[in-house]
Amino acid sequence: MRNLILTALLCCTLSPLFAQEFSGGFRAGLNFISFDGDQEMSADGTMTFEDFARTTGFHVGATFALGFTDLFGVKANLMYSQKGGQQDYTDVPSFFYLYSDETDTQGTVSFGVLNGEIDVVNSYIDIPVTAYYRIGAIEIEGGASMGFLVSSRASGGLSYSETVIGRGEDIVFNVDGSYFSDEAGFGGIEARSTTPLPGTTNVFPPSVISTYYNSNSDETLYRRLDFALVGGASFFLNSGLFVGVRYQHGLTDLTKGENDLRLTNEARVEGREFNTDDKDYSRSIQASVGFRF
Repeated sequence: MRNLILTALLCCTLSPLFAQEFSGGFRAGLNFISFDGDQEMSADGTMTFEDFARTTGFHVGATFALGFTDLFGVKANLMYSQKGGQQDYTDVPSFFYLYSDETDTQGTVSFGVLNGEIDVVNSYIDIPVTAYYRIGAIEIEGGASMGFLVSSRASGGLSYSETVIGRGEDIVFNVDGSYFSDEAGFGGIEARSTTPLPGTTNVFPPSVISTYYNSNSDETLYRRLDFALVGGASFFLNSGLFVGVRYQHGLTDLTKGENDLRLTNEARVEGREFNTDDKDYSRSIQASVGFRF
């Protein structure tokens, strides 16, 4: 009799585990991404020289769900997801460097007023883990995610006006490179202009530069790991097909301050400065369509 009672209690205890329902599927869609954090300011703090703007990326990957009941369960995703943002510079008292040859690691500095933008796309293997609750056709979720950075690229353009070395004419650098593999200084020249600098016959400035061109160090700017809080909701059009939205709020300072080159130089002094105390975080809104089997 005692064994029968113990067996019955054991069955009652384990029965919810056997009632669990596992499902898998996929989701894909757009990311609306931006940075959030400290911006480059004037020395007196009255002018903002750097702004963060939203841009787009995408995500795609597998989704898995373990339902404890018909209403409640946990989900996990294994995704390729692009984050990052656009950095805009407006009327920044700034600088750029010119290098004589591949042995020149410091370069010759020139000053000017910077206007331009840099689009940064950081690609992650992202693993969000969330708990969910079903209310009819709506599924609400919340949890956390860990991302591992696998690629970090930048593109855009920088235009310098009021330059001394250019006799006041604008000098434009297009930017195209990788924060993982680019070289600093002379090694950051991707292409040269076919037109010499004004007032010279043999000084051809770069037309395309990589990410560390103005720096004297090619140490990686972005950290490999990014942790974030996650919240969102999905609407199921039928038993498997759904559309959803999810917000990721980054908790990790993305940049290594000792490698974050400061572009503002109001005093026009030689020597590079770095934003050692600045914090930069990732913000991402995902709009997805997916299917769960």
